[in-house]
Amino acid sequence: MLIKKTSILLAFFSMCFLAFCFCKPLVSDKENEENYKKIIRNTRTTLKYLHYKPANINDNFSEKVFYKYLEYIDPGKRFLLDSDFQSFKKDIHKQDDFFNNEDLTFYFATVDTLYKRIEEVEKYTQELLEKPMDFTKKENFALDPKTIGYAKTHTELKDRWRQYLKYNVMLEIISMQDDLDEIKKAKKDSITQKNNDPLADDSPASKITKETPFSEVEKIARNQVKDIISDYFRRIKKRKREAYFTMYMNSFTEQYDPHTAYYSPTDKEDFDILMSGQLEGIGAKLQDKKGYATIAELVVGGPAWKDGRLQVGDQIMRVAQGKKGEAVNIVGMLLDEAIRLIRGKKGTEVILTVKKKDGSQQIINLVRDVIEYDETFARSAVITDEKGDKYGIIYLPEFYTSMNGNKGRDPSDDILAEINELKKEDIKGLIFDVRNNGGGSLEEVIEIAGLFIKSGPIVQVKRSDGMMKIHEDKDPSIAYDGPLVVMVNELSASASEILAAAMQDYGRAVVVGSPQTFGKGTVQTIFPVDQQNRTDELGAIKLTIQKFYRVNGGSTQLRGVNSDIAMVDQLTYSEISEGSKKEALPWDQIAALNVEKWKPTINLQMIIEKSKARLANNQNLKLIDESAKLMKSLDNTKTIPLNIEEYRKFREQREKSIERFDVLDKYKNNLTFSNTAREQALTKNDTVLKTRRENWHKGLQKDLYVEESINVLRDLRK
Repeated sequence: MLIKKTSILLAFFSMCFLAFCFCKPLVSDKENEENYKKIIRNTRTTLKYLHYKPANINDNFSEKVFYKYLEYIDPGKRFLLDSDFQSFKKDIHKQDDFFNNEDLTFYFATVDTLYKRIEEVEKYTQELLEKPMDFTKKENFALDPKTIGYAKTHTELKDRWRQYLKYNVMLEIISMQDDLDEIKKAKKDSITQKNNDPLADDSPASKITKETPFSEVEKIARNQVKDIISDYFRRIKKRKREAYFTMYMNSFTEQYDPHTAYYSPTDKEDFDILMSGQLEGIGAKLQDKKGYATIAELVVGGPAWKDGRLQVGDQIMRVAQGKKGEAVNIVGMLLDEAIRLIRGKKGTEVILTVKKKDGSQQIINLVRDVIEYDETFARSAVITDEKGDKYGIIYLPEFYTSMNGNKGRDPSDDILAEINELKKEDIKGLIFDVRNNGGGSLEEVIEIAGLFIKSGPIVQVKRSDGMMKIHEDKDPSIAYDGPLVVMVNELSASASEILAAAMQDYGRAVVVGSPQTFGKGTVQTIFPVDQQNRTDELGAIKLTIQKFYRVNGGSTQLRGVNSDIAMVDQLTYSEISEGSKKEALPWDQIAALNVEKWKPTINLQMIIEKSKARLANNQNLKLIDESAKLMKSLDNTKTIPLNIEEYRKFREQREKSIERFDVLDKYKNNLTFSNTAREQALTKNDTVLKTRRENWHKGLQKDLYVEESINVLRDLRK
C-alpha cells in the first residue's frame, strides 16, 4: 500500500511515497558496470540506514543470498550443471563482500555461464524433438526441483530435458484426444458445428481421428511442443542481461524482508501502472504470438477503439514515434519492449504498420491518451434476496492511487459514489468485499474507513526507532451508517487488513471470510536509486521502514485479522501467507487506543452463534473444506509417470478423487444481482462493461460467502 503525503526520517522522503504492496543476447553487459555499482552502493546505504530492521551482513546472510539467486536464475535446475554450482559455491560466503565492495565478478560469471548453458540446452531440445518418444517405457518425471540436485553431466542434463519434453508431449497427446472427443460431441449436438466450434479447423485435434495411428498423433503433438519450445528459447535469449541483475539485487534485498525490492526502470513503470490503474497509450492489449505483437483486446473508449481500424488478431510490424520518427521493426522483439515503444505521453502520435488478418498491410496513426482499466477500480451491485429486500455489495480490487503526482482516480471518491448510488436503491445493508485485495494507499484506506465511522484513529504506525504516529479519520461525516459486513480471505493484505481490523475494533462491522487474512503488517517506501538527480533512470528501491498496528494495539504482521464468521475456502490450507516466508518480520504488540465504539452495539456473540448454526450442516462448506485439503495433498505430488497408460490411470484416479466436488460448480445462491441505475445507463453503450458486469454477477451467484454475508446482514438488522 502507499502513502502519498508524509514527512518522515529524511528530507528526500518528500519525493517518495509510503507503500504496503504485495516482482542483448549473448553480449557483455559490462558497459553497464558503473551503473550497476552505483545501484548496489545506493541500495546498500539505503538499506543500512533506513530499513526497519537492517540485516546483519555476514556469512549466514551470504549463504541465503547465494541460494536465492541460483533459485531465481535457474528455478527448475534445467540449465546449470553441478560443476557450475560447485564453481559458484566457492563464493558462497563472499556475497557480503561483493555487496559491500560493489564487486560484480560473481554476477558476470553466473550470467555468462547461464547464457552458455541456454545455447547448449536449446540444441538438446532441437535434437530430442526430432525423434519419436517412447511412451511405453516405465519412468517418472520429477515435478519438484527441490527434490533433485543439479545434473552431474551434460548427458544427465540432456536426459532431464528429454523427460521434461516427453511430459509436455504426453500432455499434448492427452489434450488432443480429449479435444477430439469434444469435437465429436459437438458434431452430434449441432449441424452448424463447423461455423461455431473453433476446434474444428484450428486445433491439433482437428488433424486426427479415432483411427489415426498413435505414431502420427505423437508426431503432431511433438511438433506442437517443438513450436512452443522454440518460441520459449527465442524469448529467453532476447531477455536483456539487466533482468538477471535485478534478480541478483533482489537476492540481497529479500533477505531484509519479503517486501523490500529493487525495481529496474521498467519494473517501476509497471508498478506505477498497477497501483494507479492507468497508463498513457493507445488502449490495446497485446500478446506475443510467435514473435508478433498481436492485438488481443481493445480497451473500450481508448484511441484504438475510437479509431476503429485496429482489430483483434491484427499484428503490429513496425512502430514510429510520429511522422518524423523512424519506423522500428518490432517483429521478434520481446513483447515488453514492443509495448513500451507503443506507449507514450498523452497527446503524442504513434504510427503503426499493421498486418491485417487477411494478409494486407495498413498504416494506422493514433494519438495516445490516458487509458483506465476498469477491472482495477471499485464497483458495486444491488443484491435482491428471495423476500425482495435489497442489499449492496462494493468490491475493491486494490487501494489504487495516483502515482508520481499524476492526477488520477482515488478509491475513496469512487466508493463514496458507489455508496450514494446504492443508497438510492434503499439497501438494507452493505457488503464491503476486499477478498484478494493485496493493499495499496494507506491514505486512501484511512479515508475509506472514515466513510463508515464518525471520526477517530484508524491505524497506528511505528518506526524502527520507536517513533509512533496515529493516522486518524478527522471527518465527522458518515457516508453509510447501516449494517455492514467486510468480506476477506487469505489474500486480503495490508490496507485490506487495516480496514477490516478498524471496523472490527470499532464494533462497526462483522468480518466474514477465511479464518485469517494474509498477515502483512509492514510499511514500505519507494524512491529513486539515483537520489541525487531524483530520476528513475537507475530504477527504484522499495523498502520496509515501518510497522503498523491496529487500534487495539495488536500487529497484523504474521497473524493477520481473524474473521468473526470464519469460513474455510480453497486457500485455507495453502502456504501463501506472510507467515510462510522465512524473511518475514516478527509479530509484536503495542498499547491499545481508547476509541468511541459504534452505537448501536453489535451483539457479536449472537451473530456468531446464529451463523454457526446455519453453517454447521452446510454440505457445500464441508465439501469446500475437503476439497481444499485434497488440493493441498495433490500439490505435494513429487513425480508424474511418463508411461502414457500409467499416466492415464494416474489422471483417472485424480479425476475420481475430485469428481465429488463437481457439485460445487453447480451451486447457486437464492440471490439476484443487478447494476445500479448509473451502471445500467453506462452498460447500454458499453458492451464490454456490460459483459464484465454480467460475468461478475454470475460469479457472485455461485458465491457461498456472499450468501452467508447477506444472512449476517439480516441478523444485524434484528
